Amino acid sequence: MEFQGFQHIISPWLAVPVALLLVFIAWYSYRKHRSIPPLPKTVLITLRAAALLLVFLLLMNPYFYSSREVEVQPKIAVFLDNSESAGISKGDYRGLESYRTLLNELDFSSLDDARVEFYSIGTSTRPFHPDSITATEPQTNLAEPVSSVLEMDESVQAVVLITDGIITYGRNPAISAYNSSIPMYTIGIGDTAAVQDISVSNILANQTGYTNTNHIIDAEITQSGYGGSTVQVRLTRSGETLQEQSLNFDTDNQVKETRFELPLEEEGLQQFSIEVQVLPDEWSASNNQQSFSVNVLDSKVRILHVAFGIHPDVKTLRRVISTDQNNELSTLTWLGNSFIEELPEGLDEFSLMVIHGTPPSSGAAAITELARQKPTLYLSLDNENITASELSNLELIRHRNRNSSPVRLAEVAEEDEQPIMELPAVNLGDTPNLRSSLRTVLSDPQAQVLHNIQFEGMETESPAIAVLERGNIRRAQVAIWNWYKFAQSQDESLRDYNRQLMSNLVSWTSSDPDDRLLFLSPSKQNFTTSETVNITGSLQNENGEPEPDGIIELILNTPDGSDRTFTMDHTGNGNYQLRMPQLAEGIYSYEATARKGGRDIDQSSGEFVVSNSSSELSNTARNDGLLRSIAQNSGGAFFSFDNIDGFWDRFTSDNVLEPQTEQIENYAYPVRSIFWFLIVLSLLAGEWLLRKYYSLP
Repeated sequence: MEFQGFQHIISPWLAVPVALLLVFIAWYSYRKHRSIPPLPKTVLITLRAAALLLVFLLLMNPYFYSSREVEVQPKIAVFLDNSESAGISKGDYRGLESYRTLLNELDFSSLDDARVEFYSIGTSTRPFHPDSITATEPQTNLAEPVSSVLEMDESVQAVVLITDGIITYGRNPAISAYNSSIPMYTIGIGDTAAVQDISVSNILANQTGYTNTNHIIDAEITQSGYGGSTVQVRLTRSGETLQEQSLNFDTDNQVKETRFELPLEEEGLQQFSIEVQVLPDEWSASNNQQSFSVNVLDSKVRILHVAFGIHPDVKTLRRVISTDQNNELSTLTWLGNSFIEELPEGLDEFSLMVIHGTPPSSGAAAITELARQKPTLYLSLDNENITASELSNLELIRHRNRNSSPVRLAEVAEEDEQPIMELPAVNLGDTPNLRSSLRTVLSDPQAQVLHNIQFEGMETESPAIAVLERGNIRRAQVAIWNWYKFAQSQDESLRDYNRQLMSNLVSWTSSDPDDRLLFLSPSKQNFTTSETVNITGSLQNENGEPEPDGIIELILNTPDGSDRTFTMDHTGNGNYQLRMPQLAEGIYSYEATARKGGRDIDQSSGEFVVSNSSSELSNTARNDGLLRSIAQNSGGAFFSFDNIDGFWDRFTSDNVLEPQTEQIENYAYPVRSIFWFLIVLSLLAGEWLLRKYYSLP
């Protein structure tokens, strides 16, 4: 055990005088007792001095270091593929039967000289037990287990990956394996033989659509062994064919893409399918169909952008708004004494008014009156009359003078305070200069300031961007201009910052304020019949605080018209969860009511889709090339499920099963041990007894 020092660092120039002072105090306390013989007197002084010095030493908190080496068993991490493709019977591979036979032959449980930990491979990676293999995961993400290997500690000596190597989700992990200091031994399951088959391998479509628009759906059709064939690809809903196209295949192994444009007319969650006709001698017809869902919303967000001036900022903002497919932009531009464009029809139907610049004193009364009734985003321009406005009752920020100066932004609000502040990281002190008057003040005390003005490197108290939510109307104001400099910057991060800030302002202002207390949502919109449906949510009470004692009753409306009732479980801090059993194919809706005591707190509803198709069935050929690459790049080896001879011999030759030496470090702190305090008490007790013997007070 080595002395390392004191935790409370005191200079020796101070510690030594203190120690001498304590010895002096012990001597001084007995110097007048002349009736005591010299030897007992010396013993008394020594006992007291020792007790005082020991207490002082403990207060300095010394600590000691020791280490020892111990042998520990090596740890082996085994990742087991639990995806649907692992359970497919094909060729010599008999699905789960062959899988379990392989695990019995490997017999990990018989390893007395190693610790084995099991994890599953599927949509995600999690601790697992081999007896729980069901081959029901709808996707295979091999990148996640390889990434988790890179994060494992040095106690893991080897990794075993048992999988077919068929990736349906995530990135190719072969390159990441180069960075692993832990060897990965891969065992391929499944069959490598090519079969005659055609499948819907991928569907690309936005999960959200809007009524009265065409929704683009791209489908990838993969085939092997059908060169020179023509197939019919159909877009269907509830068995009804909506559109149909022909695809010609030129070679025996080919992937072709076809596109459908689907008119969306009805609002709500809708389920569709891409189906390809079954050809003669196909290996499987179960992968000839794949379902997807589209949540159709009631049209797009209608935005009216009104510019009361000609300025590059106008074009910059209009470009940002129009590039978002969720927006439908109409524009008005004031020139002279009138608008260039005709007033659009249905002014009352706009969700957001964007006012750019100061309106004139006359001629735009209809627009200014409409703005008072709508959510507004108000942006300043380099107008001469920035201190005067016909929209004074909409202003959140007021300019106190006409003169403008070069300024920059300074963020005030945090991301967790306001979603508008979810912005890319940018050094705002090193950006192109914007412009604004230096003296601005909040005209509404309830407004929230997001950014202040920064002038010559110093943040001021003058607000630059502010927002306000009052009732069911939201308002925002940007009191600075020359944003086009961000958009035209060579720095991509500045362009992203400008685009994201403007998009967030438009999105937040156009959204209805959400005063719900119960929030529920499924973990995803589209499940397969082999998955459990997971719904999570949060509940607040009427004071806006997390409510841990609520009861959330959820009624599930099934496709056959029957209802099933569930109660959600509280997981902590006002969060709730419900795991449903596997469900049949169809569109499901749910209605939930949160209660506490005898009162209803809030209600929530939603929809999700369950389909019987899976991307795991679109490709069934084992990817030996990928598994070999992972093994070679990490320093491991590749084996096949039907030939694992030499697997454990390879482990032995690579010294994987050798005991590992681990250094155990220990720090000892006397102040934490009662032993030293007992010594202090013993010293003081000895002094007390000796004092009593000599009748000292």
